[in-house]
Amino acid sequence: MKKQLVYFLFLLLLSSCQDVIEIDTPSTTPRLVVDANFNVYTNQNPSQVEGSIKLSLTTDYFDIEKKPINDAQVSITNETDGTVYPFTAIDNSGNYKSPNDSFIPEFGNLYRLNILYSNENYSAETVLIPSVPIHKVTEGSGSLFGNDDTEIIVEFTDDPSRNDFYLFDMDFNEFLTTEDEFYQGETFVFSYFYDNLSSNQEVTIKIMGLEEQFYNYMNNILEQSGEGGGSPFQPTPSTIRGNIVNTSNSANFALGYFSISETYAYTLTLN
Repeated sequence: MKKQLVYFLFLLLLSSCQDVIEIDTPSTTPRLVVDANFNVYTNQNPSQVEGSIKLSLTTDYFDIEKKPINDAQVSITNETDGTVYPFTAIDNSGNYKSPNDSFIPEFGNLYRLNILYSNENYSAETVLIPSVPIHKVTEGSGSLFGNDDTEIIVEFTDDPSRNDFYLFDMDFNEFLTTEDEFYQGETFVFSYFYDNLSSNQEVTIKIMGLEEQFYNYMNNILEQSGEGGGSPFQPTPSTIRGNIVNTSNSANFALGYFSISETYAYTLTLN
């Protein structure tokens, strides 16, 4: 009993010494964040486009709520033939889409993203970056850390006529980047391991072509985000500049990227 009383007094002493510490984090000027990434499935007839333009503002460090932008003027111009594709806000989450999905990028054209927000103009340019098909995706029997791992084996052949950079969407918000420096023109096979997948579950693997600048950008994003967990296009703890340029005020730069990628997908149902 006496020993319990000593413990009680000790715990009471500890609790009485606790003070509330308030951390005063500095507020930062909100910056425009642009997620304008389009996947073009050229192996479908006609080509199908997946993607939209998402606009938001950066928040202070401890703010968890996003600040979507729904009042910007947004368009993409085909600089090759002059066609302008307007994009309109479709909900209150900052998503903009082209009416009737009229924006279908093609090889050989230069596309410019135009954004007018808060009396400032933002722009970026890109072209449709080629990719290669995925030959096959199979379920392996290997494991990485334990028996609960599921091995997925991906096989594709690189194009020998160019230097390629790829982004793999491994499903479940997991991504990988790779370049063909060591396997140019060759068939490349790699394994990827998942946790807690179940039988009969579908896994869809996508391969996207990237320009070198976007490849380096994605490497930085994935490195800071731990290579998974959430969209890779969300702002990260440190500032990573993309290809969005503020042509009205260069000091008020935006974050994010405008890209158009030829994309191939392969869906596997697990055993």
